This record gives sequence, C-alpha cells and structure tokens, in this order.
Amino acid sequence: MLNLADHPEYQMFPSARLKKLIVPLVIEQAALVIVSMVDAMMLSAIDPDAYSAVSLVDMINNLIVQAFLAIGAGGAILAAQCIGHKERERALDIATQSAMLGIAVALAIMLAVLALGSQALHAIYPRVNEGIMGYARIYFALSAVSFPFYALYNCGCNQLYAQSNSRASMIASFTMYLSKVLMNLLFVSAFRMGVWGIGLSTILSRALGAAMTTQVLLHPDSLIHYRRPFSPRILLHLDSRMLRVALPAGAENSMFLLGKLIVGVMVARFSGAMIAAHAAAGTICAFVSVPTNALSLATVTVVGQCVGARLMKEARYNAMRLLKVTYVVHTAMAALLFALTVPLVSLLNLSPESSEMAIRLLRVYFSLTFIFEPSAFGLPNSLRAAGDNQYTMKASIFSMLTFRVGFTYIFTQLLNLGIEGVWYAMYLDWAVRSLLFILRYRGSRWERHALV
Repeated sequence: MLNLADHPEYQMFPSARLKKLIVPLVIEQAALVIVSMVDAMMLSAIDPDAYSAVSLVDMINNLIVQAFLAIGAGGAILAAQCIGHKERERALDIATQSAMLGIAVALAIMLAVLALGSQALHAIYPRVNEGIMGYARIYFALSAVSFPFYALYNCGCNQLYAQSNSRASMIASFTMYLSKVLMNLLFVSAFRMGVWGIGLSTILSRALGAAMTTQVLLHPDSLIHYRRPFSPRILLHLDSRMLRVALPAGAENSMFLLGKLIVGVMVARFSGAMIAAHAAAGTICAFVSVPTNALSLATVTVVGQCVGARLMKEARYNAMRLLKVTYVVHTAMAALLFALTVPLVSLLNLSPESSEMAIRLLRVYFSLTFIFEPSAFGLPNSLRAAGDNQYTMKASIFSMLTFRVGFTYIFTQLLNLGIEGVWYAMYLDWAVRSLLFILRYRGSRWERHALV
C-alpha cells in the first residue's frame, strides 16, 4: 500500500527535500540559543547588575525589532506563495521591497532610541536601581545601532527560507553567531569592556550577517534575489499584499512582546535574586525550542508554497506532518533538559538563592512545555503561511492580554505567588492559544486567504 507521504499528490515537499530544508534551520537556531547562553554566562560572571540590565533592555529590544521582523516575514510568505504560483518576477520585487522597507524602518527606530532611549528606560523601569540603569542605558544605545544591520540580515534570511535555501541562511547565521562569541571573548573576557563589549560585538556580528545574506541575494542565479539597483525608490511601488501580511504579523508579535514587557515591569519590582532567576530560566528554556523554531520556519516555506500552488490538501497534510514532528522532538528536548537542569543553571554563576529559584521554575516548565507549546506557537505558522494573519493576530492578542498579562497581575499582585506566578500565567496563555489555533485548523476558513 502506498504511503501517503509517497503519494504523487503530496510530492511538492518529499521527505528528502524537507530534511534538506530543516536540518540547516536546526543548526541555525541552536547557534542562536548557544550564543545567548554564552552571553549570559559572561555577563553573570562580570556583574549581576549587568546581567539584569541586558535582560531588561532585551525585553524592549525584542518588542522594537518586531517592526522589521514582521516586514521580513511578510515578504517571505508572499514571495513563497509567488514561487508556488510560478510568479518568480513578482517574487524578486517583493524580496527587494521587503529589504528596503526593513532598513528604512530600522533606521527610524535607531534614531528614536538614540534620542529618547534614556527617558524610555526610566519610564518603563522607574524602580530599577541606578547601577542596573547605567548599564541599561549603554546597552540600549549600542544595540540600537545594530538594528539596520539586523533588519537587512533578517529580511535576507527570510527570503532564503522562502526559496528553501536554508543552507545559505545557516552559514550566514552560524558565522554571525560564532563571530559574536569570539568578539565577546575578546571584548568582555580579554579587554574587560563589560556591557560595552557585548554591545560592540552585537553591532559588528550583525553587520557581518547582513553582508553575507545580501551577497547571496544579489546573485542573479538565486531563485529569489534582489533587484538591481538596490535603491530606496523601489518603495514607491510597494506591493500592498506584503503589508497585508506584515501589519497583522507586526501587530501580533508587538502585542505579544508588549505583554511580555508589561510582565517584565512587574518582574522588575521583585528582588534582584528573582530577576536573575527569571532571566536565567528564560535563557535556558530557549534550548527546548531549538528544533521547534526550526520547524516553524520550515512551515512558512512549505505551507506557503503549497498554498501558492493551490495544493490545499498538500498544504493541510504538510502542516499536520510538521506539527507531529514538532511534538516528538519537543518532547525529547524537554525530557533531556529536565535531566540537565541543575548543571545548566550552575553554568550561569548565580547566587544560591537565584539558582534554587531558577531550577524550580525550569523543572515545572520542562514538565509542561511539550503539551501545549508546539500547537500554541508552531501550528499558527501554518495559518500565517496561508495568509490567515488576521485570525492569528486577534487570537494571539486576546490570549496574551487576557491570560498572560491579566493573570500575571492576579497571581503576582493579588495572590502573592512571586516569580512563579509569572510562569503560571504563561502556561495558561499557552493552553488558550492551543485551543484557539487547533479549532481554526480543524475548520476550512484558513484555506481561503491565499495572497496570489
């Protein structure tokens, strides 16, 4: 009997092609998490205030960069559908427009942060002590300088994903992350530059990543490449369909991270030990999502091209196929990391109090993450790739504001559950998201939102 995966109706992405797409993405995501871990180890060894400052600023940075991350994602989804629909010339226009728009938005944000960053930090974190605030001001300004490079790098990677060239994105990302680690060792460990070193290595490594992805996408042999000349004038002919994807995606991710920032403000009211434990647990738990994030990126390419080709049965089949794989690998990663929780926490040079709290948070996290997180964050990528961004935006914003933010306040401020209350609210948010996205996928309305 013919296996479904081998049926001619489902051969746009056979197993060999899917593996070729996913493996480089796993390596790329692993490199990202390892670099974050190395940064945390270096900063926690230098000064707990510096570690806390970077974690608080990164909550803001993660919110800010969603503007051009959404542009990159929107361009990739539309370009993938264009490739599936045999509209390569239009895909080239989309790629070039997304890069130029990402750079323009990132430059505007950079200038705003350099002008108003200090005031913003004091407004968002009014109760943070001056030691942490001093480090935060420095790191915020330096990281802002890297935004245009990161925008160009991200838009480039997204276009490489859209054409299934994950190998090129892996090489660029791995080189960028490796250079960041080496520069951290030089600037932080050897030259003792502290937060200045972390910021400088961020700028230089992101510039390198942007240069590498751009070099690939300027080559005319790439299935999707940038138009020449690489001029801002192309923005005068911006394809509105890209914004139909980018704006809901940006709103969704921004509101998600705004919710996390509001939660971060509540976290900032806790003791330094609790803040450090929360930041450490957040750094370590990112490891469990390495294969999941890679599969999510692959989903955009696979489902997007299937939808563009009007192969809706294959799009649905591949969405569920990738979700099943996500559940298997996520469960395996959670079990492995549960066993390694204590040695991983010990790498971060935390105080005994912070270490104990971080271990407690992580053990609960690893016991629950595999139940809800794949469907809460992996499945909606299939809906987005099909163009169903309005639903994912509304569902995500509703769940974040109502359950994560609302119940964080209830658990921490009214029930006095401390830092654990923040994480309990997160689990509740996951459960609601999973339900909303599973119900949407089981229906057929998401299949009617193709962009081409």
